[in-house]
Amino acid sequence: MNNFFFSYLKKVKINPLFWLVIGLALMTGHFRQMILLFLIVFFHEMGHFMGAHLFQWRIKKVELLPFGGVAEVDEHGNRPFQEEFIITILGPLQHIWMIGVSFLLWHFGVWTNSEHEWFLHMNMTIVCFNLLPIMPLDGGKLLFIFFARYLPFKRAHSLFLIVSFLFLLLFFIVFVSRNPLHLNSWIIFIFLVITHFFEWKQRPYVFMRFLMERIYHASSSSRKEKKLIYVDRNTIVSDVLALFQKGVYHVIVIKEPLRKKEIEEKQLLDVYFASNQVQCAIGRLFR
Repeated sequence: MNNFFFSYLKKVKINPLFWLVIGLALMTGHFRQMILLFLIVFFHEMGHFMGAHLFQWRIKKVELLPFGGVAEVDEHGNRPFQEEFIITILGPLQHIWMIGVSFLLWHFGVWTNSEHEWFLHMNMTIVCFNLLPIMPLDGGKLLFIFFARYLPFKRAHSLFLIVSFLFLLLFFIVFVSRNPLHLNSWIIFIFLVITHFFEWKQRPYVFMRFLMERIYHASSSSRKEKKLIYVDRNTIVSDVLALFQKGVYHVIVIKEPLRKKEIEEKQLLDVYFASNQVQCAIGRLFR
């Protein structure tokens, strides 16, 4: 248990945005509340880390934000859906036991009724906000899992970012416009807009890492459902790769005038990364 806790501490980084909020709390005399907020976010992210550690994900860092956090991993969208779901939901589930502890502290007179109500309100605010379908919140991760379950990865990623940004605009209209002078809301909104902007710019690299990771996990392909992709021999390689989906192993069926040729996913990826012939017709690549 100690090894787990210390390994978590080594991965934790505090985002500058959180330091800004801490500074504002010091200036306004809300230091105790800020410490409690830090602990809520800390244990929320520990839930995600616990799940990732359980499934042996490669964790780069856990970044703490005032409204939650972001766990940065080296998996790139090729882990099983059930693992992604469990790891995502373990963050919000931490609030259940935290609220229980708060109730016990109030019940035994360790802290006052107002302190218990504030702690309860803060937990509910963070968990509800984190379940909004906005990237990189937990609700956004669940939304992407849903899109990736039924759509090719490249299309799912782009559609997810568009829908997430629309929900972000809705959040801005509903919450920020009701209290235009609420500084924290503006900070969070600007941060999320910047996050969406950079993620949109990174789409080609995200897709490339998704393809590269499939080669890394090629040994586990026998345990996946096989999906046939039927293409014409003149179909461009990049268009074929754009049809690749999470959670399945692809067999590409090239339709030719007199016969059909089947190409394993790994064959296509090996040839693609060796030659980088993105705009080549697949029938010409596999004569």
